[in-house]
Amino acid sequence: MTTPRPQNTMRGMAAGMLLLSGIVLGALVGIGVGALVGSMAIPVCVGLLLGFVGGMAAVIVRFRDL
Repeated sequence: MTTPRPQNTMRGMAAGMLLLSGIVLGALVGIGVGALVGSMAIPVCVGLLLGFVGGMAAVIVRFRDL
């Protein structure tokens, strides 16, 4: 009989980085849209919000058992 593999202890850090990358990507998209429109504050805030939601969705899908 084989021994079970130990749980990876770095999963929390990977989930945090996935969330952070979603937030940063959303902010960058917001900056790009804001530069095209001529207004920065509202598109960046919307991008941050959407990046957070997207990052949370990615973490939930990838790390469902955390």
